[in-house]
Amino acid sequence: RARSVKQLYTLLFYVFLPGVLLRLLGKSRGQPRYRQRIGERLGYYRDIPPAPATLWIHAVSVGECEAAFPLIRSLLDRQPGLTLLVTCATPTGSARIAEVLGDRVRHVYLPYDLPGAVDRFFTHFQPRFGLIMETEIWPNLFLAARARQVPLAILNGRLSARSARGYRRLGKLTAQSLSAVSLI
Repeated sequence: RARSVKQLYTLLFYVFLPGVLLRLLGKSRGQPRYRQRIGERLGYYRDIPPAPATLWIHAVSVGECEAAFPLIRSLLDRQPGLTLLVTCATPTGSARIAEVLGDRVRHVYLPYDLPGAVDRFFTHFQPRFGLIMETEIWPNLFLAARARQVPLAILNGRLSARSARGYRRLGKLTAQSLSAVSLI
């Protein structure tokens, strides 16, 4: 049953993908940065040389980035040779990462939660450990991490009542996805 729910989730994501991309283009009228680097959102990193990342940190937007910066600075100060990949999902988060961390980290957009895009992400960057700075549960991403033996930890995790109801509706898929997480 969980497999069929995951397949339905993935199918619906593909069905709604054109609308998601059109929304990006619509947002780009007022904020042109939404039009840039769309390939990264689909897991294409052609202009970024592949290099294994020791640690991957995902921070959705500016708030999660700000929460992650002290941790990132501490890690980089303590382990100067650490190869750190920081992902986000918004142009404002991306700009803030570039402003605060510059070239001390590698930075890209996390791809949409589609199997091919997620597979390209993991193949390109080969992270050994992932820290997720929020409680967005991405089934294809989490399950791909487990399949590739990339431990995941959710930091700064909390759920609103509304989000909890939404995840509860997906029952087995949520449970299966969270089973791929090593630490919350």
